[in-house]
This record gives sequence, C-alpha cells and structure tokens, in this order.
Amino acid sequence: MSDRRMSRTAVRAVLVDAVRELKPEFAELALTGDEHLSAELGLDSVARVELLVVLEEEFGIEDEVDPRIFMTPATINALVEQIVVTEDVCP
Repeated sequence: MSDRRMSRTAVRAVLVDAVRELKPEFAELALTGDEHLSAELGLDSVARVELLVVLEEEFGIEDEVDPRIFMTPATINALVEQIVVTEDVCP
C-alpha cells in the first residue's frame, strides 16, 4: 500500500485530477465535486472505471476497492463518501 494517506481530501483531489485528465475541457475550471458525473462532466461507465484505476494506482490499492461503487454515485463528492465509507479508510 502507498505511503499516501487515503483521506477524503486526498481521494477527492485524485478524482478531480483524473476527471481533468479524462476531460481536458475542465482543466481550467474549479471543480467543487458536486458536479454530476454523467450529466455535467460527461463521464460514462468506462470513464468511471478509469477513475477507479487512477485511484488504485495513486494509493497502491489495486483490487481493494469494489468497482461496483463507482457506478452509482452521481457526483465526485458522493463517490468519495462511498469509497471512504465502504473501504473504511481514514476520514
């Protein structure tokens, strides 16, 4: 496992950065995490899996996060809460 602490703030930062990588049109925008993943950010299920891969690589947690939790949350912030609660990581 990575030395980087998997807090809500760190998870959110990784996911926001990943969204900006996937969708360069959002690179200069201040994303709050409350944007709807599909309606506002245009992320489909494949992009959500890419978010999972980035998160796993960043924190060294390959195969530790259930990929199903990436399919239902509507926003980045909701996704962060799912990850933190489901995986019982540091608050």
